[in-house]
Amino acid sequence: MKVLVTGSAGKLGRAVMERLRSAGLNAVGADLLVSPTTDIILDIKNKAGVDEACYGVNAIIHTAAIHGKHCDLNYPREEFIDTNIHGTLNLLNAAVKQGVRRFLYISTTSIYGTAMVDPYKAVWVDESLTEQPRDIYDITKQAAEQLCKDFFYKEKLQTSVYRVGRFLPEAPNLEANHRLYRGLDERDGAEALYLALHKDFKEFEIFNIASTSPFTKADLQVLKTNPADAILRLYPHAAEIYRSKGWELPNSIDRVYVIDKARKMLGYEPIFDFEYLLNRK
Repeated sequence: MKVLVTGSAGKLGRAVMERLRSAGLNAVGADLLVSPTTDIILDIKNKAGVDEACYGVNAIIHTAAIHGKHCDLNYPREEFIDTNIHGTLNLLNAAVKQGVRRFLYISTTSIYGTAMVDPYKAVWVDESLTEQPRDIYDITKQAAEQLCKDFFYKEKLQTSVYRVGRFLPEAPNLEANHRLYRGLDERDGAEALYLALHKDFKEFEIFNIASTSPFTKADLQVLKTNPADAILRLYPHAAEIYRSKGWELPNSIDRVYVIDKARKMLGYEPIFDFEYLLNRK
C-alpha cells in the first residue's frame, strides 16, 4: 500500500510516517518543511503539485493544516481558508482523479468549541456533541470535514474524519493532567490512523482520537469542582507519585474526551496514557 502523508514534518505526521514504515508500507511524506520524514516538498494549495503527488497513491492521511496556535499569531483568515479548506479540496479532487481509495482527514477536538463549556459540570465529549466553532481555525476544520462527507457520498471516496486530542509540547505535570481527559500521545494517534487504513465504512464516520479516560458520566460534577476525589479514587497511588515529583493535580476538569466509538469500530486502544506517564522514569 502506498500512502501519502501530508504534514509529515509535524509531530503527528512524523509519528504516522514512522508507524507506517515500521509496518512495511510505502509511506510518502509531503510537507513544506525539510525533515527526515519529508520525501516531497509540497504546498497543498498548488493543484498541479497535489495532482502529481497523488499519482499511484492508494490512501491519503491528511494532517497538514494552519493550526489554532496561528490564531494567536494573528494569521489572516485567508491563510486558514486557503490551506485548510482549499488545500483539502485540492487533495480530495486529486484523490478522485488519481483513483485513491481512502482519505483520512485529521481534524481536531477544538471543533466542539463552546459546546465544551458548562459552569456546573465537565462536558461529556463524544461524537454526538454538536460542534460550536469558536474561531477561524475551528470554522475551517468544520468546513473541511463537510467536504470529506460530500466526497464520501457523491464521489464514493472512502473519506473519514479523526478529531485528535491535545498533543502539544507541555511540561510533564500538565501533560500528565491532560492525559486524564483531553490529551493524546502522537504515537497513539498514529496507531489509530494505521488501524483506520484497513477499514471500509458503509457510512461517513467521525472519530474522537484521544488517550484513555477513566471517568464516567457519574464523575462529571465532581470533576468540575474537585477532580482530585475522582482521580485518587481511580489512581490512589498517584498521590505519592505526584508528591515525589512536585506535581499538582488539576483544580478543575472541564471536559472528558470519549473514544468508545474508535475502540468499537477501529479496535483502538491507547497505550501512552495517564498510567504510562505516572510510571515513566
